[in-house]
Amino acid sequence: MPDDISKDTITVSRRHFLQSASSSLLLGSSFFLGSARPLLAATPSEKSPQTLHLASSVKTDTAGHQLLTLQGSQPNMQKSGWRGHQAVASPDGRFLVSVARRPDAQLLIEDIKSGQSYFVNADEGRHFYGHGLFTPDGRWFYAPENDYDAVRGAIGRYDPQNNFKKVAEWDSHGVGPHQIAFLPLTNTESKAHPIMVIANGGIETHPDYPRIKLNPETMQPNISYINGNGELLEQIEPPHHQLSLRHLDVAVDGQVWVGAQYQGEVFESQNLIFSHRMGNPSLKPVEAANTLWPQLRGYIASVSCHRTSDTVCITAPRDNSVTFWQRSTGRLIKTQKLTDCAGTCAHPELPIYYVSSGNGDLAAFDAGSGKKIWQQSFAGIHWDNHLTWIS
Repeated sequence: MPDDISKDTITVSRRHFLQSASSSLLLGSSFFLGSARPLLAATPSEKSPQTLHLASSVKTDTAGHQLLTLQGSQPNMQKSGWRGHQAVASPDGRFLVSVARRPDAQLLIEDIKSGQSYFVNADEGRHFYGHGLFTPDGRWFYAPENDYDAVRGAIGRYDPQNNFKKVAEWDSHGVGPHQIAFLPLTNTESKAHPIMVIANGGIETHPDYPRIKLNPETMQPNISYINGNGELLEQIEPPHHQLSLRHLDVAVDGQVWVGAQYQGEVFESQNLIFSHRMGNPSLKPVEAANTLWPQLRGYIASVSCHRTSDTVCITAPRDNSVTFWQRSTGRLIKTQKLTDCAGTCAHPELPIYYVSSGNGDLAAFDAGSGKKIWQQSFAGIHWDNHLTWIS
């Protein structure tokens, strides 16, 4: 733990614990930076307690930007010095990677096996977009990058066995590649290289003009599918050129869910949430009233498909809304309110979604109904836009 974070930095509110016997859960973790107070959370029964295994980039009031991990009874904070976006765990649990959000150009690597941490710099003329991905066998790590002088998106390939040295890169087949994911493996594919789907946001940026969108009138977002050689297999564009496709997740059956951020006037916002399967000629919009999208202020932050539930959890922080959708129909199940909600991830087995907020909250929701199970507040902690289950 950093020495400049006191034991009083994080406090926990227990007001929402044990809402019912069926949803009461105990987490045997002490996530309090020097404090020994337990964090209470969800398990399926008193006899089978579950422990949270979560990671996120955060900003603390006292020590700036950090990589936070909550696993077992040994929470950890690692200072990054820049705003991270997504934390990515290797399949074997050895590595945890925090990826800098544009326009920053570093990876923070935690080698859990050795207990060491170190930074990896992007190539000259590149910066990261805050997302990354390990192959299913853990052999390679991929990160979307901006080749900003060439106005070109790239997918960098890094070697975890050689201190994450960059060994190759592919074209992302668009501008502004943001989140990437793998489709489920088939019998004909190499475990090292299943098909990758890329959300190319379409927005041109340059580190000389931080946070300025340089091409809002001419942007061309898309989702692109590439094979293990980086070759383009399929590319689909959204129905409006200002729907910047940013965040996505892939269900166990290969269905891709993608969320957009509309770059036009909010009151004119288009549908922001779509699903897609390879071979289909267009994105499929969800079933919702047109009035929903201006209400969500044209902005989707995170998308998470549950492995065992026919649902997707999608956050819209500008409206403080957590939305739950049925995957098979695209129907809206429920909307819940959580101030500045952004990060979301699914429990790998239990019917639970976890959602974090920039306001310091962590909440759990029933994956089927969207009902809130519990909510905890962490003073002095501001969770970034993504939350990762790391076990």
